[in-house]
Amino acid sequence: MRVLIFTLTFLLLSGSGLAQIKFFKLFTNNGVDMGQGAVQLEDSSYVITGTSSSFQDGPAEAFLLHIDSMGNYLWSKHYGGAEIDGGRRVLYTKNFGYFICGYTNSVGAGGFDMYLAKVKENADLEWEKTYGGTGWEQVHDASLTRDTGVFMVGETSSNSTDNKDIYVVRTDKLGDTLWTKTIGGSGDDYATSLRRHNDSLFIIGGRQWIEDSLMYKGYMLYMKDDGTILWEDTMGINGNYWINDVLVDGARFVGVGGTESPEKQGQNLYFYSVDFSGVPLSAYEEDVAGDEDLAAITNYGGINKFYVGAERDDDGSYEGGVDLLIHTFLNNFAWISGFGVSHIDPDIVGQMLPTSDGGALVVGYTTGVVSGGNEIFVLKIGPSDNYPNTDLDMIVDNILTVEGTPMPNHVHIYPNPANDHLLIDFPAGAYKEVRVVDGAGNVLCAGSLSLGQSLNVSDLPNGLYIVELSGEQGLPVRQKFMVSH
Repeated sequence: MRVLIFTLTFLLLSGSGLAQIKFFKLFTNNGVDMGQGAVQLEDSSYVITGTSSSFQDGPAEAFLLHIDSMGNYLWSKHYGGAEIDGGRRVLYTKNFGYFICGYTNSVGAGGFDMYLAKVKENADLEWEKTYGGTGWEQVHDASLTRDTGVFMVGETSSNSTDNKDIYVVRTDKLGDTLWTKTIGGSGDDYATSLRRHNDSLFIIGGRQWIEDSLMYKGYMLYMKDDGTILWEDTMGINGNYWINDVLVDGARFVGVGGTESPEKQGQNLYFYSVDFSGVPLSAYEEDVAGDEDLAAITNYGGINKFYVGAERDDDGSYEGGVDLLIHTFLNNFAWISGFGVSHIDPDIVGQMLPTSDGGALVVGYTTGVVSGGNEIFVLKIGPSDNYPNTDLDMIVDNILTVEGTPMPNHVHIYPNPANDHLLIDFPAGAYKEVRVVDGAGNVLCAGSLSLGQSLNVSDLPNGLYIVELSGEQGLPVRQKFMVSH
């Protein structure tokens, strides 16, 4: 048995209640865990959705993960059937509950179908429904409507050509279909993004295949919630163009995406703006080294500037896949600053949203940081571009409670990842015993625990471990931590 040396450490706690809130959290239980959407609640906490195989009731399931305003785990629950299910967006209304908008091949008409689940505020499933035909349908974005219904956009292959078409579904609050709309032709067309403009108007972004040019162009569609199209337009000059996300910014709509053509090297970033009548205002594209695709956008701290999440692969990226870059732009597309989330394998953004304190939340997933699968990441940016350190400040937590034992708010185990020592902070007398186990359940050490103690983990190989606390007064705690020398 490897022996860990226990050393006494006095913890100095500073009550910095006025500090800006920023954090970088990874959530996983050694499965394929992907964050794809989020919503902020009235108490400044967050609910995350995505797909996960950590719950082990199927290859992958949709889930809700509730964290507090500091990023601490509160609860999680999974939804779906025996096959593959996932959430792309989570919508919330107080005293009503949640909608999970996503995809499933556990139930439905065939292949993958759009998936809508109604979940009560206590996380219990109320009902679930699917939308689509015999082909494949998926949700890429969704929004609440003024009558607490749902507006979903994405793609469908349930057509005579088997190509992708834009698919729009409007439901009431019970999930009953009010209308659907399919838009497309001989090539692949799909809707990637959706924003509610006011009570009854929505802007949709995506791409559309142009038959006479044999290229696809960026696409925007302005629509009423009864399905009436007010205007639609394509954008882009010579080459392929696409819109990945759209935003309502003051008196205009902004779309971000990418472009590529034989005359250019790789994928390059693309901005486009249009007024509410559909009149183009500006377009901007920039050649970059390698490939860069603008994947998500959000306002923060007002309408004068916004964050854009870019997935980039160039000579400075890790060889295992794209890195996430978060750019800050003024509303004239002038670049201010950039911030990177870079690990050996891909770092993918699912959604960006403004937060009530003037900052922003970024949800997505990393690959292989903790284990061989994927980890949900939640990045909270404080006001005034206050970023956490994604290496030194990274905290690894569970997407589900280990053996059903929650992590009490009064217990703090840090830093995570740990280099040489792991600090344990808890109320006096709450816990008396500690042990450390590896991922296979082997006990590496066990002993008594005293207040202000730290664990020397300097001789442990890099990897994922679990520290367990027990005692007569506190609930048992099992918390994952990572060793990274």
